[in-house]
Amino acid sequence: MTEGVAGPYAATLLGDMGADVIKVERREGDWQRSAGRGEPGPHGNPQFVALNRNKRDIGIDLNNDDGRRIVERLVSKADVVISNYRAGVMTKLGFGYERCKVLKPDIIYCTISGFGQDGAYAQLPASDTILQAVSGVMSVVGEPDGAPLRVGFPLIDMTAANSAVQSVLLALYGRLTGQGGAHIDVSLMAAAAALVCGGFTEYMASGRLPPRQGNQNSLLAPAGAFEVAGGRFITIAVLRDSHWQKFCAALELHDLSADGRFSTNAGRVKSRAELHAIIVPLLKSKPADYWLERLRLADILCGPINTVADVLADPALAACLPLLDTGLPDIACAMGSPIRYNGEFFSAERPSPMKGQHTRELLAEIGYTASEIEGFLRAGSAFIETG
Repeated sequence: MTEGVAGPYAATLLGDMGADVIKVERREGDWQRSAGRGEPGPHGNPQFVALNRNKRDIGIDLNNDDGRRIVERLVSKADVVISNYRAGVMTKLGFGYERCKVLKPDIIYCTISGFGQDGAYAQLPASDTILQAVSGVMSVVGEPDGAPLRVGFPLIDMTAANSAVQSVLLALYGRLTGQGGAHIDVSLMAAAAALVCGGFTEYMASGRLPPRQGNQNSLLAPAGAFEVAGGRFITIAVLRDSHWQKFCAALELHDLSADGRFSTNAGRVKSRAELHAIIVPLLKSKPADYWLERLRLADILCGPINTVADVLADPALAACLPLLDTGLPDIACAMGSPIRYNGEFFSAERPSPMKGQHTRELLAEIGYTASEIEGFLRAGSAFIETG
C-alpha cells in the first residue's frame, strides 16, 4: 500500500528477490505514474517503471466497505504489509498495525514515514526534497561559499527503501526462529540523518558543523574534481602520503614531492590553495584520457566525471550494471537491483503493472467467485483500468 518512491522501491526490491508482491492501488492511482517529463504510457513514466517491476496490481476503493473487506482478506494471507502514507492514514483506512495483527497474528508490518509515527512532526507531509532540507543533508551539499544544494535524485527515499528491505528480511528471519511478527517503522528523517552520521557525530563530539565541501573532500588533498583540457572534469583522490609521491611522479612534479608543505595529508589540506595553484593549471593542459592513463598507471584513485550517457556508452562500465529488459515496448530497458546473486543480477519477471491490471486474477486467487468478482467491479469496490 505505497505510492511515490520509497515504498514502491522497497516492494520492488523484495519482488526482485522473489517475493509475490501485490500493489494495492486506489482509483486516483500512484502519483508517481504521471510524475516526469512527457505523457506517461499505460505502464507509467520511466520513473514509475523503474520503481514498480515485479509486482501485480489490484485496484481497490478503500472508501467502500467491500473494498476494505477485500484488503482484509489480502492481509490475512500476507507475510508482509508495507505502506508509506502519512502517519495515521493506515489506521484511518482500517489497516493500522493492531488491526492487521488481528487479521494475521504474525504479520510483518513495515511503515515508511516522514518523521516517525508519533511526535510533533508526525503529521507533517514529507518528501525526499523536504527531508534533504530538514535533515541537514542539503547543508553539506554545495560550494563552501555558495547556497545549499539538493542532491539531484531521491537519495533519502532510496536509502529509506533499502533500510525497509533490510528490516523486513531481518523480521522474516526472526519469524523463522520463532520470534513471530514485527512492527517496523523507517522514517525518512532517520534515514537521512544516518547518511550524515559522521557529521552529526563530529558536531555532538566537538561542536564543529560539517562544512559544505563543494567538489573537494575537506579531509583529503588533493581529492576532488579537476577540470582538464576540452572542458571535461576528472576526479582524483590521494589517500595516503605514499600515494602523494606517486601522484607527483605521474604529473612529473618531482620538486613538489620534496616540498615540506605538502609532505603530509594534514599539510596538503592546510595548504590546499597553494597546492591547487600548482596542479590546477597543469591538469587543464591535457585531456582526460591522458591524465587518467598516467594516474591509473601510478595506482592513483581517479575517474572521469560522467553523465548517464557516458556511463552507458562505456562497455566496461555498462558490463557492471544490472540493466534489465522491462518487457515494455516504449521503455525497453531499465536499471535493476545492484545485487549479483550466484553470478546473476535479478530480472524483471513482470514489468511495472497498469493500474488494476491484475484485479480479477488476484480476487480469484484469494477465493472470490466469478460472480462475486463481477459484482465488485460493477459496484466499484474493485476496478480495472488498463487502457
